[in-house]
Amino acid sequence: MADALASHVAEARRRAGLTEKELAERLGISLFQMERLEREDADAGPHFDALQQHLGALQPRAANVRRTQDEPPASEPAQHDRSAALGWGGLLVLFSIAALVLVRFFTETLGVLPRILNFVDIPIVLALSVAAGLSGKVAPSTDAFSRSLLPLGAGFLIIATAGILMNSARVELAPALVFVYGVLSPLVVYRSVQILWPVGRSKVASRWLVGLGVIQLAVGYLVSLPRFLSIDDPDVISGTFGTNPYQFVFFMVLFVSLMAGVYSFERGRTAARFAPLMIGASLVLIVLAQYRAFLLTTGFALVMVAIVVSNAPGRTRGVVAASVAVMALMAALAFGADKFPILKLDRTLEQNPTAVLEKRYEVLTSVTELYGENPRYLLTGTGPGTFSSRGWQTFALSDSTSPSNVQGSYAQQFTGGEVYRTDVSDRYVQPLLTSGNRVAFAGSTAASSPYSSYSSVAAEAGILGLLLLIGIYFGALRAVLRRVRNATRSARPNDPLPALLLFAGVGFFALIQMALLENWLEVTRVTFVTWAVFAIAAKEFDARSPEAAT
Repeated sequence: MADALASHVAEARRRAGLTEKELAERLGISLFQMERLEREDADAGPHFDALQQHLGALQPRAANVRRTQDEPPASEPAQHDRSAALGWGGLLVLFSIAALVLVRFFTETLGVLPRILNFVDIPIVLALSVAAGLSGKVAPSTDAFSRSLLPLGAGFLIIATAGILMNSARVELAPALVFVYGVLSPLVVYRSVQILWPVGRSKVASRWLVGLGVIQLAVGYLVSLPRFLSIDDPDVISGTFGTNPYQFVFFMVLFVSLMAGVYSFERGRTAARFAPLMIGASLVLIVLAQYRAFLLTTGFALVMVAIVVSNAPGRTRGVVAASVAVMALMAALAFGADKFPILKLDRTLEQNPTAVLEKRYEVLTSVTELYGENPRYLLTGTGPGTFSSRGWQTFALSDSTSPSNVQGSYAQQFTGGEVYRTDVSDRYVQPLLTSGNRVAFAGSTAASSPYSSYSSVAAEAGILGLLLLIGIYFGALRAVLRRVRNATRSARPNDPLPALLLFAGVGFFALIQMALLENWLEVTRVTFVTWAVFAIAAKEFDARSPEAAT
């Protein structure tokens, strides 16, 4: 029962100079329970004496809490609506996620907004970090990963700075800043969201993500699919991601994971009734989008989802959700291969995976050759933004005629209209970009691409920089999977937390895989969403049982 005492707890706590965590520890309750008390979502009556002891005298009408539920007080506060309960911090987080997912639909598909808004991630980072700073709160560090994140990020920044100084004749400031921003800004998002998100509102976040997924399905089937059927170009199947179908495929894989979690753990939820249909519809779009490099990752992600949801209470629904997802993917692949030859799925399914690995190995050996030329690069790298990172691509490929090259005209303003070049990229990267060196596997050149988050960071920030990056992402995956395991084993009826954790876990799982083929760990539009959802789910989980996160 929401009570009169709860409306005074937050004010009294601030007068006493205590944080929510400190007061929760003194009361012997979790941070989750503490925030519920202050939001008037829980009955503070059982804690009346302890609150009086630690906070001093409360307002006189707080004594009303001693009345029973059979005698509700006349001044019972009205139930807050969801937006009010979220507060401005929670609303900022949700609208930031929506902006990242939807903005390209308005700037590129509809063209009703200027394309410069594609860079909305930059003001989002600033807004989240400033809002977190103004909140006066500190990001919780309840587990080893959260405590290690600041040293890992700071270490990478130090290495990048040293690389700039040691390679000053080669490094240009703008590409270097883009490289550092791509690697470190997701961490800023994570810590900021941890501060801003109000504990106890995980269902609101889940509903928001489901809504964004439904929008993707609507746009995919009502806008993208008709265009595909009329011009036989699978690249137009991109949902709200404009000219970036690979980002659309990434989000849809995460959406499938979320819906599998909703179906398995939230039986009473309306979305759970339609989850199998939405899972099947999503996988059809994933296949038709023809981003074949992601098909294997999609399969691996479904296996991971199957393992997790099989631990659902009763197990039956989890097994059903996993089975539906796997069968839908197989059916979509078979249908696409038979009805749409342009997708070249028949050749994809017959492709020798060892040939792909061999070509990828040839690309990665360029870094070892670089180290052989100058062993100093093992420690300092060639400098941020000088080899094949997103920072380098932004400026070196600024003259590209690709529809997705939104940044080109802006990048050239920093280079005086000239294409950015470095000696190491001319020697090791540019030859791999020429048509004679690109080898297509079933229509995809991803395997022979010179891009990879691992190789670019190893070249530009050295081995230590690469190890720090790996520590960040593999540490995040380990941290979220530990929470997934515990949350699924102790899931309460209709608990949204397992599905949110599954969304984040599959996000890191996919990012780590796709980083072998492209600079995925530097793509803010997909990393921001993954880290933000992880922050929401981790804060919720840790507030419930801090000891379970360690």
